[in-house]
Amino acid sequence: MANAADLDDVAGAEAHLMNFLSVEGVTGKEAKIAAAVSDALKKAGVPASAIRFDDANKRIPVPTETGNLIVDIPGTRPGPRLLFSTHLDTVPLCAGVKPRKDGDRIVSDGTTALGGDDRTGCAVLVVLAETLLKHKLPRPDITLLFTVREVSGLHGARELNPKDLGDVKMCINVDGQKPPQLII
Repeated sequence: MANAADLDDVAGAEAHLMNFLSVEGVTGKEAKIAAAVSDALKKAGVPASAIRFDDANKRIPVPTETGNLIVDIPGTRPGPRLLFSTHLDTVPLCAGVKPRKDGDRIVSDGTTALGGDDRTGCAVLVVLAETLLKHKLPRPDITLLFTVREVSGLHGARELNPKDLGDVKMCINVDGQKPPQLII
């Protein structure tokens, strides 16, 4: 049986997802979703000084509004730095999406694709930061990476300078087909 705090956390996660789904951000035009994710991270307690953008967009050979979003969450205990990554963009079929609840599912209004790939990943990483900070959970240093132009050729990841991530020892990428397919 779930307690009230667990239900609040689920409702909060769902609210993040619904918000991110409704923000424009097709590949190459990720500035609005990057701003929405940044705002959500700040509201979750991540200091603005820990949130930055790289200049990968300047090296991507096609127009790209913004660089990759990189967030550093300081650790509370020793251990290897961990990286959690996802991408900000959606396919063009998601432009103008209007997400809605249909029972226990979230769907589009039928005029566009939903954009769960990968607004779900954006929500997961924001909820991760929110949970770590809210509950003061022990953790090593953590970097969150939100890449741009993933669906049009992994451009943000290709143009990423690994030095911008710190000395990362392991990465978990939140962008799989099914929950059991964890990519490390």
